[in-house]
Amino acid sequence: MVKAFIIMVVSFTLLSGSNSCLECHAKKKISLRKTFMEALQVYGGEQNFKTALFYYCKNPAKSSSVMGEEFIQKHLPLKPVALSDELLKKLIDWYWNSYKIEGNLK
Repeated sequence: MVKAFIIMVVSFTLLSGSNSCLECHAKKKISLRKTFMEALQVYGGEQNFKTALFYYCKNPAKSSSVMGEEFIQKHLPLKPVALSDELLKKLIDWYWNSYKIEGNLK
């Protein structure tokens, strides 16, 4: 799991330059797990979650954010990610598989 995470971080950074989700979340100390759980509460299932996250990454807006008002005022507006649709979908799949509860409990 750690090895996969490191590979994904390096790939993310190399492929997206300064527009890296992981880089920005780390820099602003925004938990990917918390963000995942907030979105999961709103969107419920895997397909809805992935579709909404893809749309949000391409078109970030206050109206499509699942985070609270305080977070939105502090961190928005965001710029759309500069990744290809294919790469973004792969990264969203990785994000889902990394933080979903089913299959990750030990």
